[in-house]
Amino acid sequence: MRNLFREKHVSVDVGEGMEAFEKRVLATIRRYRMFSAGEKVLVAVSGGVDSMVLLTVLMRLPLQLKLAVFHLNHGLRPEAVEDAALVARYAAAHDLPCYTAHPACDLATAKGRNSLQVAARQERYRLLALTADQHRIGKIALGHHADDQVETVLMRFLTGAGPEGLAGIPPVRDRYVRPLLEVGREEILAYACSLNLPWAEDASNQKPVYLRNRLRLQLIPYLEEEYQPGLRGRLRETAMICREWIEVGAELGREVLARWGLLQPDGRLTPNQNGGYLVPVTAWRELFPAVQRLLFRWLFFSLAKTDSYLEFVHSEAFLGLITAPEGKRIELPGGLMALKENRAVWLGPAKAAVSAQAQGEAREKWERLALAVPGVTVLPAQIGEVESQLLTGDALPADWDHVAPTEFYFDADQLTFPLYLRPRKPGDRFQPLGLNGSKKVKDLLISAKIPRHERWAYPLLVDGNDRILGVMGLRPAEQGKITAGSRRVLYLRYRPDQ
Repeated sequence: MRNLFREKHVSVDVGEGMEAFEKRVLATIRRYRMFSAGEKVLVAVSGGVDSMVLLTVLMRLPLQLKLAVFHLNHGLRPEAVEDAALVARYAAAHDLPCYTAHPACDLATAKGRNSLQVAARQERYRLLALTADQHRIGKIALGHHADDQVETVLMRFLTGAGPEGLAGIPPVRDRYVRPLLEVGREEILAYACSLNLPWAEDASNQKPVYLRNRLRLQLIPYLEEEYQPGLRGRLRETAMICREWIEVGAELGREVLARWGLLQPDGRLTPNQNGGYLVPVTAWRELFPAVQRLLFRWLFFSLAKTDSYLEFVHSEAFLGLITAPEGKRIELPGGLMALKENRAVWLGPAKAAVSAQAQGEAREKWERLALAVPGVTVLPAQIGEVESQLLTGDALPADWDHVAPTEFYFDADQLTFPLYLRPRKPGDRFQPLGLNGSKKVKDLLISAKIPRHERWAYPLLVDGNDRILGVMGLRPAEQGKITAGSRRVLYLRYRPDQ
């Protein structure tokens, strides 16, 4: 059925029910600080009763808003042209600018793996934001109401959701506001009838084809009749409680991310390793599981594509990764991966991890090179170069604490020349400077938290007998250390090409 009520100008008579309705909407706007006086607002108006009421009540409330109307003519139904005309007439009758947009493509053929409803919603949000930007409008008002909230919470419960999902539709999200979120469909209809507003009915809303329609038309009435007459109120309360707990968790989450150095002052998340996030296992383990799960979702969605999804099994696998053995990895939706190595967990693009690993393996395959003394030895595969000089004992640094890991000093008289540079081999071990006993090179790299795919950047310095004199860029060996009696000094400076 179309246009159930004839088009008329808004009546100036305000009945008791209308006044109560407007007071409730105004209370919602003030509770969530949706608008500032005189603010420019783009109102999304489909022509249906919800959006027509939204536009009308915003015109009537004492907010001094500068309203503009947005309508998406999606062209999915024969009545779409009539809907657009209805919205344009109503906006013109109230001297409001009206912007009518059309999808950039045929939604029915370009929706991909999404449902038609999802594709249409994504295009609507895209064009809403584009229109607001073009006309420098700060807020976008949407017509979701309390019954939409009920359906959303129940639908997410049935399909699987955590607190974020059960929080339902937020009253405010970035520039989007929903002033009708605390009034129900019956109240909206009563308000529209009292004012004799025009609107268009979408017949597809009465067909139990989509899950949301089935919930509204079949399941919710059945549950109210057979189990819980106050179901709608209980579900709205659930959404509010979850939303409040999310605010608490979000505050804690932001503090943790700032401590980890991943959160910018403007709230943006910043990857810190190969386009992903590298966080020590100890930092993850000190958090409650609920916070671990929350931060995992935040980091995931900051990297994933817009149509990516997460299920409970994914967050559960990630929490298991924190306690898993070294080298464990999990595949995630959206082309992402999480892996554990060097006592840290990395979450990022799978291609970056595979590329870095392949690059590292290629750079580890080279033959040993003789070290030019004095001179510069260029390592293959763009690994870097090592400069060497022979100095006298009085050229030693005054403060050894200021010597960089890329600088080595040896007692040249305690070394067996020639010296060589070579890649690391399985089982390599040596005695690092200042330690008692030998240590595996691999364990030294792990202790220094060097990711596996970056260990190629730490070549070994060896003598003619292949005894390891140091891991370049990390630690020299005890053999050849400087003493008070050192007269000839071999100075090395490693410049990695990174």
